[in-house]
Amino acid sequence: MEKQNRISGRTWLIVGIVWIGYIVVNLANFSIGIMMPDIKKELQLTLEMSGWLSASSWILKALFSIPISLLLSKFNAKSVIRMVFTLVSVGLILQGLSVNYAMLFIGRALVFGVAAAILAPLAVVKIGLIPKEKMSWVNGIENFTGPAGQMMGTALAPLLIASFSGWRNTLLFMGVISIIVTVLWSIFCKKEDGLPAASSTGTVEKIPFFDPLKEAAKYKSVWLLALSWWGTGLIWNATYTFWPTYAQDTLGLTLTQAGLVLGLLPIGSMVGSLTSPKIADKLGYDKPMICSWGFLLPLFYYGMMLTPNIALLCVLSFLAGYGAYAFVPLAFTSIYKLDGISPRAVSIGIAMILTTNGLGGALGGMLSGYLGQSLGLATALKICCLSPLVFGVMTLFLPETGRKATERKKNA
Repeated sequence: MEKQNRISGRTWLIVGIVWIGYIVVNLANFSIGIMMPDIKKELQLTLEMSGWLSASSWILKALFSIPISLLLSKFNAKSVIRMVFTLVSVGLILQGLSVNYAMLFIGRALVFGVAAAILAPLAVVKIGLIPKEKMSWVNGIENFTGPAGQMMGTALAPLLIASFSGWRNTLLFMGVISIIVTVLWSIFCKKEDGLPAASSTGTVEKIPFFDPLKEAAKYKSVWLLALSWWGTGLIWNATYTFWPTYAQDTLGLTLTQAGLVLGLLPIGSMVGSLTSPKIADKLGYDKPMICSWGFLLPLFYYGMMLTPNIALLCVLSFLAGYGAYAFVPLAFTSIYKLDGISPRAVSIGIAMILTTNGLGGALGGMLSGYLGQSLGLATALKICCLSPLVFGVMTLFLPETGRKATERKKNA
């Protein structure tokens, strides 16, 4: 039984290739703040243009996640992911070569409009190669790569910019890495990976384009997660965007101190991604490790508004980051475990979540900015702190999909 549940070295290789590409994407995304002063100066961008450049990644994530996953109804996962990485490579290089705002924006759109959808078609590959019992653990590692890239985007970006003599060469370097990822994926992933119904030649079984979306929409769990996930994305982006300003203006922190505190947010997320599947497996229940964070996150985020104590702020930031990702691998895996759901519908379910998460992130920046102008930044951020409650309440209605529930089904 243990041998049957083992994950092969080749499986680790091909999912690892995608994860490396996903880290590069997040590195490029979250390094924009570090690069922005030089970009603004060189391309003569206004503050409004800079804001749209930053918000575009969330908006485009929402627009393209589902359409890219729907391509699986006509093409195999290898081809879809190869297309995504090709566009990411072109987008990164285009940004590095940009001579005006339009080139920069289009390059960023190519990268972040499609890259967020990488994990959805990858789900089809994982279903064919990874035992269901190992899926939440593997998803934990996968979700670790997102905040890892985010942390590198703030911590590693200055070093890269200095090493490559500017933001342009840094983006070109990331583009080269993305090209290498594309080539490696093309070599090591087989056409038939993730296609249990495919022929021996790896030809995808084509179905009506919208069938996977219709199938995913039949499951209550997919809707509960998709319609509530935006609440966690809203406060995440609002905090990333405006809390450093609030910390300096209201709490009296320096920019260095605010950066130190906020830097613990993705560190907490990385720890949460890796440890929560293990904790849930020990408990035997997934649901408490999903819905409880919807009620705890408002307390941690709100606490960051109340004290100038650096040590306490670091603890609260770490806990907020932990809770922001602790539920993610378990919630994603709950879709894999739905009775009778096809791999393509799993991909669409994940894409639906990514869509509303993107909308929440975009709303976090826009709503906190709008409310900040009329009510003050402090009040705006405190209101945004309530948004995870939507996730907490709605996920109370999820079915339990943990280890003990699975064991009961097998013994029934």
